[in-house]
Amino acid sequence: MDFNKSHPVNDKIGLWHLQTEFMAEAERLFGSRDQTKIIYQPSWDIDGPHVRYTPNKDGAFAELGFNAKTDWEMVVYQLAHETVHLLDQHGGKQTHLLEEGAAVRFSLDMMAKYGFDTADLPEIDSYKTALKLFDSLGNDPYLITKELRSICGDFISIDEATLEVKCPELAENIIAELLTNPVMR
Repeated sequence: MDFNKSHPVNDKIGLWHLQTEFMAEAERLFGSRDQTKIIYQPSWDIDGPHVRYTPNKDGAFAELGFNAKTDWEMVVYQLAHETVHLLDQHGGKQTHLLEEGAAVRFSLDMMAKYGFDTADLPEIDSYKTALKLFDSLGNDPYLITKELRSICGDFISIDEATLEVKCPELAENIIAELLTNPVMR
């Protein structure tokens, strides 16, 4: 994708293309998304980035921050992160650090894939913690997370018992922290 041709806010086709690329890659790494839910065109919100659910919860879309309207680097960072949350669409229930860490890792990897610098990212301490915890899952945290989602059905259903079986080397306090639901901003 040529990021120099347009501004994201004026390129719905490019934005949607990026969304579909990210979803395909997220499904490859984390397993299939909930096919009963619709993924809509990304949008913008002054309080973004976050996922916005439709009123009847039949689907959702990423709402990116206004700081991404003219910055493809920010779009890649934010949209990749929110794409992980679009896999399961749990209707707005608070995610745990395992899912947040997966989203942070995925966003950094997508930035690198598209040639953007990831030095000094993430900036927010809660995201640094989530990333460190996700990376502590082992040599291939993507594969482990894919297997956990396959066993449990989705991110939000991953529990201590399943984590203990899949990652017996993880300390109990790390497992407990992975499953906490902190505020991420």
